[in-house]
Amino acid sequence: MKRSIFPVFFLSVFTLFVAQGTAQSPASTPDKDDIVKITTKLVQVDVVVTDKKGQPVRDLKATDFELLQDGKPQKIVGFTFVPVVTPGEMTSSVEERAKAKTDPNIPVPPPARTPLTASTRVIAFLIDDGSCSTSVWGMDSAQRAVKRFINEQMLPSDRVAIYRTRAGSSAFQQYTSDKTTLLKAADKIRWYPPQGLCARSDGSFNEAAKSNVFLKRTSEGAVPITIESEAERKIREYNEDSVARNQIVGALGVFRYAVSGLERVPGRKSMFLLSDGLPLRNRDNSINDAAAALRQLTDAANRAGVVVHTFSLRGSTIPGMIESKDEVYVEDNFNATESISRDRINQETRLNDGLQALAYDTGGEFYRSSGVPDKLVSRILEKESGYYLLAYEPDENTFKSKKFNSIDVKIKVPELRISHRSGFLANVDTEPVKRRAKSAESDLYDAIAAPLPKAGLGIDLTAYFGVTPTGENFVRSLFHLDGRELTFADEGGQKKAVIDVVAVTMDEKNDVVDEFNRTHTLKFDAATAERIKRDGLIYSTDVPVKKAGSYNFRVAVRDQNSKTLGTAAQIVQIPDLKRSDVFVAGLTVAGVDAAGKFERPAATTAANAITLPSSEAVPAIRRFKRGSVIAYAYSIYNAKLDKASGKPRLAITVNLYKDGKLVTEGAQNTAEIENQTDWARIQDYAYMRLDANAAPGEYALQIIVRDLLGNKTAVSSQSIDLEVVE
Repeated sequence: MKRSIFPVFFLSVFTLFVAQGTAQSPASTPDKDDIVKITTKLVQVDVVVTDKKGQPVRDLKATDFELLQDGKPQKIVGFTFVPVVTPGEMTSSVEERAKAKTDPNIPVPPPARTPLTASTRVIAFLIDDGSCSTSVWGMDSAQRAVKRFINEQMLPSDRVAIYRTRAGSSAFQQYTSDKTTLLKAADKIRWYPPQGLCARSDGSFNEAAKSNVFLKRTSEGAVPITIESEAERKIREYNEDSVARNQIVGALGVFRYAVSGLERVPGRKSMFLLSDGLPLRNRDNSINDAAAALRQLTDAANRAGVVVHTFSLRGSTIPGMIESKDEVYVEDNFNATESISRDRINQETRLNDGLQALAYDTGGEFYRSSGVPDKLVSRILEKESGYYLLAYEPDENTFKSKKFNSIDVKIKVPELRISHRSGFLANVDTEPVKRRAKSAESDLYDAIAAPLPKAGLGIDLTAYFGVTPTGENFVRSLFHLDGRELTFADEGGQKKAVIDVVAVTMDEKNDVVDEFNRTHTLKFDAATAERIKRDGLIYSTDVPVKKAGSYNFRVAVRDQNSKTLGTAAQIVQIPDLKRSDVFVAGLTVAGVDAAGKFERPAATTAANAITLPSSEAVPAIRRFKRGSVIAYAYSIYNAKLDKASGKPRLAITVNLYKDGKLVTEGAQNTAEIENQTDWARIQDYAYMRLDANAAPGEYALQIIVRDLLGNKTAVSSQSIDLEVVE
């Protein structure tokens, strides 16, 4: 590409919004980071209030509420309103998405980098795709709903995860703002032919009714023959109920896993369960084992501050409808279809039992709609853009038994609607919990397994795909460790720090395909230690990856002196270069010196695994001053070559985003590629100058490469975040 300096013009106007809570009782202000705090001293409940149009109400007082536990009035000793998303942010995001281009060949915008301390929405989609009742229509509806949310409703600051019951604990458990990653996960939502006793299901809502009688032609005429005896029928139905019960318990186990991952995540979290049914009763109306598992799940969700909204993907069906595929032995019995209709009505009721209970007990809503539920998801999130925290001191007898304590909150203002959790079990947080013995590395691996990065040691991770000269794939990672969080001990006149590093590469099934565990002892003089405190450290490593696919690269670091932990994660796509079209990877950004030279990460060795940053403009930190010149470098793989010239024909577009919003859209320019030693792996770079009046903040640089010799879909993109300072 031409080595010219491209001017980039930034949006220089931005709005700062400050939301204030309303504290009505100085005696005990609720802790907004602990949504449902349940101790012998305090019980804290989150409450959503909306007007008759479904809009959240933000200006109420403690005196507008009445709170009861087990029917007894409670004194509200703490009260505050917690804003999650400002009305302005919600409106501007909707308007911006309405103007967005819908060309499927245009890469989605890069995610905005949102710090963990910011008020942001944490959202999980739970797709129940592993039961006998799963339908083709239901899974199609679920996939469309999730994709529409990602493309049209997701805010730049949202952290989202997608779980599937068929996939066990599922892929991509790390919550992310990366739409590309989420859309790939959504593509896997589909109907799969069931196995075992479910194998006869064709994916429709109602399994075809089979007649238990057929007419056998004999010399004496047609004789009715019974296929299944009463004893055989009972055995079959018992086995079918057992399979369904085990499936529901297994699905609830996945939900429990998702909830447990959010226990230490601050704030109120939203989960959306999309299912064809969650029965808690057998066909004889007896309660099955899933009911107890559901009660444990709802209590765990309430303690973790997770609200579950449920959707029946069966929609508005006609109760008891007889279909053309059903076999009915009528003979002289005009009521032969009655038992089929009755069974289907009862089945419909059973399928909704668990969905209704899960939503009600966690303060969510249950929907039974024939349409795609994406609009309902948007409406729910709008309602939950802010909530009230009410705290009260429970009676001393509350925790003397293990019974369920019901909570009821009433609003005194007419025409307002209120939603809250139904109550809690009396096993308080302060009770001792027996845990298995942990090794020294357990907390590191627990931190890596957590669905959200752990706030502690500050880690900025950069990871990308690369290929060695011999054709071996690897993930190159470099991360900047914030030195302000490191502690040094005095030893022999020097400053000593010891850090433990664990990194894993996980595939789409959440299996670890590679990992390393290292401990580094660092000794410096006092001046160097002060520099590290100011500038931090850079750690780099290359991890080999043998197979193509999407991988979750996760790293955890622990300071042995203070026992403080930090984690970071990033999704890395490893292409199959033998089959894929053009692919861009390895995008890095760095400052340049007076001669135009810049730093580009090299293969990791023992000598450069841990280094001191020469400036804030290195590829691991990417913090640049306004008006400075920066370089961006990248690699292009699998570009088709022109038969006449032996060179590729590529078009390059460079876009710039601020806080997830496009501020500079580059023109599509034909690249002028210099001679390469290997045209299958093109190494290229270019420069840009940041505008002197650029607004400080978080930005993302996106490069889009189109192969003009390939088909229309021969396009690839990559983005990288950077920070602009004054």
